This record gives sequence, structure tokens and C-alpha cells, in this order.
Amino acid sequence: MSDEISRLFQEELEQLEQFKSRCSDEQYQGNALMVHYADMARIFEKNLRSMMKMTKISDSQQLYLQEIQQELEREIEERIKVEEKLAESYKRHRRNQFLLDLAEGHRVFDDSAWNTARQLMLYLPTIFHVFYLRFTGWCGKSLNWTAENAAEVQTDIDAMVDNLNRCQGIVAWEWDEGIGLLHFALPKDTKEQQLAIGTTLKKQLAVRFPRIGIAVGIAGKLGAFDRFAHYCKQARAAAAVGCRLWPGMDVYHYQDGGAYQLLYPLADSQDTEEFIERMIGNLLVFDRENGTDLLPTLEKILQSPNLKVVAEEMYLHHKTIVSRKQRIETILGISLDAFDVRFNISIALHLLRFRENILR
Repeated sequence: MSDEISRLFQEELEQLEQFKSRCSDEQYQGNALMVHYADMARIFEKNLRSMMKMTKISDSQQLYLQEIQQELEREIEERIKVEEKLAESYKRHRRNQFLLDLAEGHRVFDDSAWNTARQLMLYLPTIFHVFYLRFTGWCGKSLNWTAENAAEVQTDIDAMVDNLNRCQGIVAWEWDEGIGLLHFALPKDTKEQQLAIGTTLKKQLAVRFPRIGIAVGIAGKLGAFDRFAHYCKQARAAAAVGCRLWPGMDVYHYQDGGAYQLLYPLADSQDTEEFIERMIGNLLVFDRENGTDLLPTLEKILQSPNLKVVAEEMYLHHKTIVSRKQRIETILGISLDAFDVRFNISIALHLLRFRENILR
């Protein structure tokens, strides 16, 4: 029984005792009404004491009730946390979808877009660097969403996005197999400063989220909202091209990709596969079936000003290179002296390198 309830019962008992005392006073002897009141007081006292017994609980019962109360409080706290997570998840989803539509060019920055940004409490910098954080792995392995780890991977990604959005001057959103990111910039920021920011982001995220591997792609120039989608796609392309051609560098600038940035959208198409097969397919088959290395020789021939330089770089006799060149021309049925042939073969080799990363 709580102290407050016990006190109230005690007060009632004291008042009953006082009433019984007055009823038994000598001046009321023989008064039938006072006798009746005295009888009622005894009945009320009996009922009151019965209630006290019913209300009184043991220490173990009281402890049990306290445990139940604590459990209820924990459940309420957990429910509040779940509701807060749901609200944060909904907010994140709305922000992600809004920025994703802008990044992919499905929406432009008009008055409606700016109103939506204000409603979502997105504080967008006027001038910015655009980065794409491409996921390269999770827990030291290739990133692969499976039924077993999908929820855990997504939790880490959500936490990374939320962490980035809490940083001043940064706006981040999930975008396919990576995270799009705007970083506050100054008008005179250089490529070197962009690379420095990208390297810093990479290092900081590696410490905070060690289970997620990332590579950083950087757009070619400072971004502005009139070309938002263009620069977002540049940053994404920089990461994709860099990871294929220079794995391990982890920070890639769009301008360093050269012509590969133009080939990137074409690389995985069926037309590209057929073009490679048409240009150098026979040579690939010949090397595979005969254990030769004519393909690297072909690449050297196209990159060098003359066959003498090729021989020096490959540490082979000049006549050996001449012989290899003639064999390559016979296998492919072409002449490597024609400019248009060299151009097409060179494109095919670049596409092959981009697709499979097998040439060195």
C-alpha cells in the first residue's frame, strides 16, 4: 500500500474513533438515535478495515507492480523511438526522391522546386561541388544486397546519408549504388581543392562507417542549379569510369577520364559488343587459342609513332615487331597504315579495356 493511501485510511479511522467516543458520551445514554449511529460507525469501521486488508499488498507484489510499470515505460520509450525513426525515414525518403528527380533531370529548379526545397528544409548552397560516393563494398566484400544482409546494409547507408546531412554546407541523398552529394564551394575553388575535399570525405567516412567501402567521383566544374543534372551525372560517371580503369585510387575527377567519359554511356551496350567483335574479335580468338600476346602488341603499335619505338618498349627485335604487325593485319584482314582503320581499332581497344579492364 502506498504511503498516501495508508495515510488516508488512518485519517478515516481516527475520525471514526472520535465519532464513536461522542456517541458513547454519558449525556447520550438511552438515546436510540445515538445508539443507531454508534452501530453504523462500527459497521463502517469494519468495512474500512476490510478495505485496508484488500488494498494492502506484500513487498514482492509491490516489486512486481513496479517491474510491470518499468516494462510499460520501456515499451512506451521504444514505441516513441520507432515512431521517430519512421518519421525520419519518411523525411529522408521525400528528400531523396526530390533530389533524385533533380539529379536525373526529371525535374528542373523552378519556383515549385524551390518551394519544395524550403518545405523539406533543404538549405542548398548557391555554388557547389558535386560528388558521387559510389559503394564499392561492405564488410570487406563486394557489395551485394541479399536477403540476409539487405536490412543491415540499408541501415548503414541511411546512417551515412543522415550523418552527411548533419554537416554544415553538405546536402546528400541516396542514388542507385551510391550517394549524391553537394558541397559548399567558393567561386575560385580549383580542381586541386575539389580533389582535396573528395579525399577528406573518403577518409572521414572510412572512420565513421568502416563497413562501407566507397569511391569518390567529382564533377568537372563548380555546379550551379541551371545545370544541376549535368554535373550530377558527371560526378557519377567519374566514379564509374575511375573504378573500372584505375581501381584502388578511390578519388576520381571527371576531367581525368578524358575520352573514356564519352565512351562510358556506350560501353555496356549490345552495339558496342558487336563493334568490338567486328574490329578485333578474330585477334582475341587467335590469342586465346594459340597462347599468343598479339593484342598488347597491337595496342603498342597504335600508341607509338613507329615500330622502332614499339620494339624498344617491348624489348624485342625490330623484325619481330614487323612480323607481328603483318600477322595481326592478316588475322584482322586490314592494313594498320590506314588512318580510319587505326582510329576504329583504337576505339575498339579502349572500349574493350573499359568493359573488361584486361589491357595493361
